[in-house]
Amino acid sequence: MTLKEVLQIRNVRYFLMFRCSYFARFYYPVFTLLYLDYGLTLSQFAMLNVVWAATIVLAEVPSGAFADVLGRKKLVVLSSVIMFIEIAMIAFVPTGNPTLVFMVFLVNRVLSGLAMALASGADEALAYDTLKESGREDVWPHILQIQLRIASAVGIFVTLLGAAMYDVDFMASIYRALGLVEPESTQDIMRIPVYATLIVALIAIYSAVNMQEDNKTHERHSDKWAMTQASLRLTLNTGQWVLSIPYVLFILLYYSLFEHTSRMFLTMNSQYYRAIDIPIIYIGFIGAGVSVFKILFAGQSRKLAEYMDPKTFITVMGVATMATYYWISLGWSIYGVLPALILIFIIMTVNIFISFHLNKQTASYNRATVLSFKGLMFNLGYGAIGVLYAFYYKLLSQDYTAEQIAQGIDFIDSLSSFFYYFTFLFLSISMMFHFKNKKQAIF
Repeated sequence: MTLKEVLQIRNVRYFLMFRCSYFARFYYPVFTLLYLDYGLTLSQFAMLNVVWAATIVLAEVPSGAFADVLGRKKLVVLSSVIMFIEIAMIAFVPTGNPTLVFMVFLVNRVLSGLAMALASGADEALAYDTLKESGREDVWPHILQIQLRIASAVGIFVTLLGAAMYDVDFMASIYRALGLVEPESTQDIMRIPVYATLIVALIAIYSAVNMQEDNKTHERHSDKWAMTQASLRLTLNTGQWVLSIPYVLFILLYYSLFEHTSRMFLTMNSQYYRAIDIPIIYIGFIGAGVSVFKILFAGQSRKLAEYMDPKTFITVMGVATMATYYWISLGWSIYGVLPALILIFIIMTVNIFISFHLNKQTASYNRATVLSFKGLMFNLGYGAIGVLYAFYYKLLSQDYTAEQIAQGIDFIDSLSSFFYYFTFLFLSISMMFHFKNKKQAIF
């Protein structure tokens, strides 16, 4: 299916626009630096991220149920509006009062998590159901491949430009050309990436508003209490359905394992690159290179996910991931970038596989709820590995000198925990799968 044919399908077209604009955050390359320049401390930064993750966990599944009952479009539109508000809050908050700044960022993290939860599953369900209504659901992997390529292309632009917006020397030349007073520090220019993201948020609102939904896909209720009851009932029924269908249960278990483990490592990838002696100036270019890498190999990911036997696919990806984490734990200078790229390819492929098989087994009426369970299981896993890694690293770092810690030696040594963590859980889930599959074939 060509890009031109894809763009002719209204919901798919606006789904691609929504996904790309929703995650086009120009401040992501300098995320931690931005918080510090606003006057927050590292401990406050960590606390705010815990609040963000907790909000997603609490709102994930109920939001999916409301999407199936109230309508997916309403939640996607609401998500985009909340996104605009939470970005506007940090774009215009005054920085003179540290307490006010922290409170504004606290509300920002709650709204950000809520917006993420509201959109999760609802936008995908709208696009997939449009294909299913016309009997073209088999092209969904192609849609995901196209979405991945477009998002990666946008990611290159956002990563490079966002980092440049935070570079004092680069922005000084822009200010000079415009006849403005040149900035002296990052605090003089820290809001520019936020302003740029605020503009892109308008595109997300536009794409959400232009999505269409068949009113027959969700049940109508006369009052809000009936809607709430229906949402809660659908959440419980979907949870029971997920647990009772081994196919769906193991798809979600494997997804959560692959995704939350890799996300934990990739969240710290800038620290990993620094520890293996990659100059800081090149880290931004590596991020842009990763986007190019995704564009080039999206087709291969889609073919593996679509045509490989599920059991063979999971086995190959599991063994490859274990080998990759072991390679990462060696901390090879320069060449350590290669396993990070391999890990990105594996996760990209697994995500297409999971989405393809999960949507194929899910009915339209509760698709958004099931996809929200997918997000819930990821966030629970992400929270668990975050706590475990923090505890393990704290114990490990006590045996190193300040100089070794500054060199990142303790950090490199801590990375072996990813290999042991993933291997243990992968083998445990696979053993459960093996015994369940012997009784009745799952895949």
